[in-house]
Amino acid sequence: MTPRTLPIINAIGCLALTGVVLAQWRKERALEGGLAEMGAQLAVARDQSAGQAARCAALERDIAVLRQALEATQQAAESSGRTLAEKDQQATQLQTELDTARQQFGTWQTAIKTRDERIHTLDSQLAAARTRLDEAIAKLKAAGAR
Repeated sequence: MTPRTLPIINAIGCLALTGVVLAQWRKERALEGGLAEMGAQLAVARDQSAGQAARCAALERDIAVLRQALEATQQAAESSGRTLAEKDQQATQLQTELDTARQQFGTWQTAIKTRDERIHTLDSQLAAARTRLDEAIAKLKAAGAR
């Protein structure tokens, strides 16, 4: 090796090292850009995840409210069913009592008609007895005056 070749080799080595450094710098810049892009994507994904978590929580609250409403509706339906059954039973009982009252009313009407006929008959008999009694009194007075 001659003394002249060493600076040339050194210059070539420096150029090669500069090329390697430039290549690594470009590669590093590309990786930093990719890393920044991935960081942005990660932030977007986290935002979406937080939004989905909030939406999920809201849906779960809605489901809980709907379950409570459904249970309340079912209880109200059962209560209404029981009330309806009670009202139906009460209506049946009242209808039976009404039928019994109608029958009893018919019996009373018949009894009142019979009583009125008997009163009329007794009144006729009393009027006839009074007439006979008046005649007897008149005969007694006439016999006493003689």
